[in-house]
Amino acid sequence: YTGTATTIIDTLPALTNSIKMIHTIARYYSTTERMTNLFARITDQMIVNCKASITEGEGFDTLWEKEPQELVRQLESCLKLSEAYQEQYRLTKRKLQTMPKGKQFDFNEMQIFGKFDLFCRRIIKLIDLFSTIHQFQALASHSLEGMEPLISAFNVILDEFKSKKHDLLDYHNNKFDRDYVEFN
Repeated sequence: YTGTATTIIDTLPALTNSIKMIHTIARYYSTTERMTNLFARITDQMIVNCKASITEGEGFDTLWEKEPQELVRQLESCLKLSEAYQEQYRLTKRKLQTMPKGKQFDFNEMQIFGKFDLFCRRIIKLIDLFSTIHQFQALASHSLEGMEPLISAFNVILDEFKSKKHDLLDYHNNKFDRDYVEFN
């Protein structure tokens, strides 16, 4: 529930082991539906935590005010969390397959990781967006000859994009995707 994406990664082995024990021992939770639901809730909470750590508890519009390089680092840590979470799940699944008599992790991975995958696709687009902004800021700071019209044109495009007031972290918002393609 708390911590950054990086600190959560450190807790994943213990978390997965606890879930494995629940699945093995608990009578109520040992059904596939309940375990899938538990994993899905954990995934949802990880997404909520990633959003909170990126925005630092502020509104989504504060992303534009952040230093692009720092923001990209935070976004990349969310991608690493997703990767580590799925890897830990699969590691536990393989470990359980070596013991054929025990209960197996045969849950619907799309149901468990689907939202995180969508969130990560949005994160990748945001990394690209803010990397582009950083590159243009770096070009503008060097005052190269003939760059003024390009920089001002970029700033106009960027201001238009900002004026659409997208919640950048809302991965369900398809309008952002269309505007992102137009921005590129």
